[in-house]
Amino acid sequence: MRFTKTTLSLGAVAASLATTLAFTPALASAQDAQSTEAAPLTYEERIARLEQELDTLKRQRELDQELATSAAAKTPVAVLDKKGLKFTSADGKYEFGINAQVNIDAHSWGDDGGSLQDEVVARLIRPTFTGKAGNASFRFTPELGGSSSASASIVDAYIEYKFVDSLQFRAGKFKSPLGLERLQADADVIWTERGHSTNLVPNRDVGYQAFGTFFDGALEYQVGLFNGSADGVNLNNDLDNHKDVAYRVFGGPFANSSVVWLQGLSIGYAGSDGQHIGNTTNTQLGSYRTPGQQVFFKYGTGVYSNGKETRSNPQASFYLNNFGILADYVTVKQDVKLGTKAAQLENKALDVSTSWVITGENVGFKGGVKPANDFNWKKGTWGAVELTARYGYTEIDKDAFTLGFASLTSSAQKATSTGFGVGWYWSENLKLIADWDQTEFEGGAVAGADRRKENFASGRIQFRY
Repeated sequence: MRFTKTTLSLGAVAASLATTLAFTPALASAQDAQSTEAAPLTYEERIARLEQELDTLKRQRELDQELATSAAAKTPVAVLDKKGLKFTSADGKYEFGINAQVNIDAHSWGDDGGSLQDEVVARLIRPTFTGKAGNASFRFTPELGGSSSASASIVDAYIEYKFVDSLQFRAGKFKSPLGLERLQADADVIWTERGHSTNLVPNRDVGYQAFGTFFDGALEYQVGLFNGSADGVNLNNDLDNHKDVAYRVFGGPFANSSVVWLQGLSIGYAGSDGQHIGNTTNTQLGSYRTPGQQVFFKYGTGVYSNGKETRSNPQASFYLNNFGILADYVTVKQDVKLGTKAAQLENKALDVSTSWVITGENVGFKGGVKPANDFNWKKGTWGAVELTARYGYTEIDKDAFTLGFASLTSSAQKATSTGFGVGWYWSENLKLIADWDQTEFEGGAVAGADRRKENFASGRIQFRY
């Protein structure tokens, strides 16, 4: 509770004294009638007594205000807004927050010969719990949705400690620092499904990471030790005794430049090195998907990782007012084995994605588009509208097929996608997306012929809170 400070003006005190003095003769007569022995007070004594009583009242008011201030200092603050619900201790040392994201998607494939099923799916349902105690904090996010399984899984579960902005530590399950589009928050991705570059980086991994920022956030770094997740895999448990070292440096070299259009340019490089020793049961090899989430490449039966895996990931983004572009290129060198045959294969993926907010709002890597005016039918405001386009591909090392590690009759050697979309932001919390992607293949059908083109149309209603 809050109290408003009350002040006693000199005018009020004088008025009170005048009123009292006006009744002084009557008061004195009454006192004389009750006791003839009591000596009457002089005017000076009565004024002194009144001043004393006023001082007592003023001090009591001060004590009440001190008690109220003390109570307020111990009362936690609850804030409910567009970012969710957060409880904060009065001293700001402790926090606990709850927010959520829900994606309801519609998927449809054209000219697929009836082999793929059109569907409406709860693609993503994620409540997130965060907390802080001093410089230590945590994040826990389960996944309750998904198109492939109704079973729940853990997306993020980690703890952090912050010494200063430039030196922080994280431990648990989270995104390793690979893949620019993978690192973008799920609620901020402008497509219903991520592009080709995410094929060659982990989904989630378990490990330790040091990270931080310099120059007011213009430069960031991450370096960590991880169990070693295969491409596209959401890893929970380690599968061998080896670990991956992953690292990333990313920043805007012109962030403080006087040339405005250069300020939004950021470039960086990420990579990982490690040993992955699999077997025929736990191959530690990923399979690769189209934007429509259809597997177009997987290694043959009996093939498994058998040594060094190295990822290289140059990346860049550019944002200027209502225009943005994101570029992500990944190569993976992986030792594989099948029986007595062994080889090092190099797979590649590229994703270039652009966005243009035609209603004029700013676009960025974090936070999504914030409409200048929320959608309101009665007021005639329509939110923000964003047009998107992208190009990408995943290319498999030809030796994977010539040496027998995969078959061209069931896996494509290359998948190339072109996509267009529109995003309609009704508010910061509600977004509608409609996308179309066409993917062409090299190989992947009977006798090594090209697999049928994939025409994937998707829609999404996304709520973030």
